[in-house]
Amino acid sequence: MATYNSQEEASQGIPQHWRLFLVDHPALESSSNFYGASPCTGDRKIHYLTGVAHGSPESVVDGESLTLEAGEYAVVRVNEPALLRDTWTWLLGPWLANSGRREKNAPEFERFTSISEAGTPIGPVEIWIPLEPLGND
Repeated sequence: MATYNSQEEASQGIPQHWRLFLVDHPALESSSNFYGASPCTGDRKIHYLTGVAHGSPESVVDGESLTLEAGEYAVVRVNEPALLRDTWTWLLGPWLANSGRREKNAPEFERFTSISEAGTPIGPVEIWIPLEPLGND
């Protein structure tokens, strides 16, 4: 997991984070189950965890486990990875404000089909944002 102080810092650091992850786990290069998750914290920083889906807690090798809850999510497919940052900004800003929902206190995440050697997504990316009704406290 890496921690970033700003969106700009995260945009610079996340590809490096993926490069290091792929170097440390070369057998994963053909996986289509890459996930970038941002666990909930109260420190106003961006915490970013790189990983892959696994079948059970016992199958975790050399790393931490993060369980993603079942529930309601906004799911958006971004076909052009260069638009990923702008799509996140739109989803968490104008779209969420007009959705009749709020973001649930649970990890948001991205699902990648492939990651390049440069650490950037190849192909479409799915953004998953956990939601709950506005009146739910």
